[in-house]
This record gives sequence, structure tokens and C-alpha cells, in this order.
Amino acid sequence: MTTLDGVLQLDAVADELVHENFTCDTRDHEDHTFCGIMFDLACETERPVEYIEISSVHVRGALGPMTVWTTPGSFSGKHETEEAWTKVYSETHARSHNELVELRLQSPLRLKPGERLGLYVHSALPGDEGIVYDNCRRSISYHDPQFVVYSGMAHLSYRPFGTSGFWGRPWRPNREFVGRVSYGVRWKMWSPSVHAQFPLGFREAVRTVLMGSRRTESLLYLLQDEIILFTFNKIWWNEWGTQMGASSTGAAAPSAPPAASASSSPYSSPYGHSFFGHPFFFGAGGGSSSGGCGSSSAARGSLASSVRRLLGDRDDEEEEDEMSEEEEEAGWAPWAE
Repeated sequence: MTTLDGVLQLDAVADELVHENFTCDTRDHEDHTFCGIMFDLACETERPVEYIEISSVHVRGALGPMTVWTTPGSFSGKHETEEAWTKVYSETHARSHNELVELRLQSPLRLKPGERLGLYVHSALPGDEGIVYDNCRRSISYHDPQFVVYSGMAHLSYRPFGTSGFWGRPWRPNREFVGRVSYGVRWKMWSPSVHAQFPLGFREAVRTVLMGSRRTESLLYLLQDEIILFTFNKIWWNEWGTQMGASSTGAAAPSAPPAASASSSPYSSPYGHSFFGHPFFFGAGGGSSSGGCGSSSAARGSLASSVRRLLGDRDDEEEEDEMSEEEEEAGWAPWAE
């Protein structure tokens, strides 16, 4: 959240990490048991996710001394390089062949959209019954709209990252994790700077309300743009559905507002000053700004440019951007007619 000199504020992300029972259960064909499984997890989504946090993994088998390790990016090429990994769990568990046992990590693992990490779950119990895993039937073991579990490789050594097993090389490629991963999501809150990242229904709702606020016969006309945008900032991202693509008419979704620019067209609100020219709202920063942010022509122009883009107006129609001083003082704008 950023503070704008005592005026309204827009939250960048939700206050709470929302779990909503996000657990992924991979397929379990009871193909194999041995000492460990190494695989990748990723946050891959079109939804307005700030980040996800992985809190625990659940496994079954003879278990014993269990450890969980993580590495940024991917496990690929690091399976025998212990120094590339960080241990995030270490406990001893009784055997549990039928029920999954939770391994709650010492600290959650965070992934932003587009990021990926390697996970290594290992049992130091001698023998070949430590952890259940499967043969690889596809490259992706599990996926939902924001989270992906990839297939990986099994480890046949009871020593973490051990280089020898019961039958020579201890690594078996093309294996899948069997169990559950629990994670939470921190969602972004709407603002003009992230408008294009929100679902189609949300974007159309913003445009519809702003169009109504330009008509004098509408009660929405009584509200400042700041109040309208502040209200949308407090509405949950999926209030109008989760479809992210273009509408059935084939129209392109409105684009995100540009960064604030001193060359933007001036805009005078009929209800007073505007502060949405602050760089926070246009992706140029997230901190507070010193000095006033409401009365300059650049700030008014930034709000005007933002609202025009949210309404789907074309910025290259320069004749619509030009206003006489009399029109500006009267609070006139092209969309108000």
C-alpha cells in the first residue's frame, strides 16, 4: 500500500494470504518406493497473482528421517550438487503407507508468476521403502490455473544427493511425485497500472461504470473518478468471472495505462483536484511521493489519459485531446457529451 499525502489509497495486493484450500493431489498408481524424488514446481498463470507461497508437502511410505530441499529455477543439472540446495525441512516420521503425512516447511517457498523452483523430498531410511513415487505418464503431474507440478527423477540412495545406489547409478529419470502440495495465493488488487491483468468481466465493469460517470443523467456523475477507482480497488479480482481472454465479439481488451508523463493532455475535474497522476498508479513506483500530487496539469492529464484508456478511447486522436482554456475551466471532456 502507498500513502498519498493523506488522500485515498490504492492497495497493491490483498492484505491476507488466501489459501482457499489450494492443495494439489498428484496421481497415485503405487508404482514404486525408494529414497527420494526430485521435481520442479512453477507459478504459471494469466490471473492477477502477486505470488504464491508453498507451505508444505505431503508424502507416504516407510518415511523415517525426512528432509526437504529447494533450489531456484530448476533441479535440472543440480541433482548431485548439494551446495546448490537449501534444506527447508528435517524431521523423523513413523511409517505411513496408506495415509499422507504433512511435511510443513520451516519457511514458505515463494513463487511469482513465471518463476520456477526445484524440490527434493528425501528419506534417509535404509532400504527401498522410504517414499512412494510413480512412473512418468506425462511431463506435467498436476496443474491448475496458477500452479504446476512437473515430473522429475527418483533417487535410490539413502544419503541425500548420494552418488551410488543399490544398482549402480542412483538416479531414475522420468518419475513423478506422489502426494500433495499445499500453497496459498496473494492476489493483486485492481488499479489502473494492472488493469490489463484482470479478467475480462472486471475490465468491462470498470469501463461501464466510467462511461456512466460521464453522463450527466447518471447518479455516477456525482462521483469523482478517484472515488470510482478507489472502489474498484477494494473489489475481489474474480467478482465478474475468471475469463481472461477477449469478449465473444473479438474486441481486444483495454490496454494498461501508460506511465505518467508531463506531455499528457490537461484535464480539469468538475469536482476539484485529481491525484491519480501519482507514479504508483502507472507502474513507475510503489512508494509514497513527497509534495502535492493533485493540482498540476501533468497529474490531471495522467488521470485523463488513464480514464480514456480504461474507456477504450484512442490516444492517437489528437483533436480530441485539445481543449480550450474555457473548456478546461468548465470541466468539459470529449466523453461527457
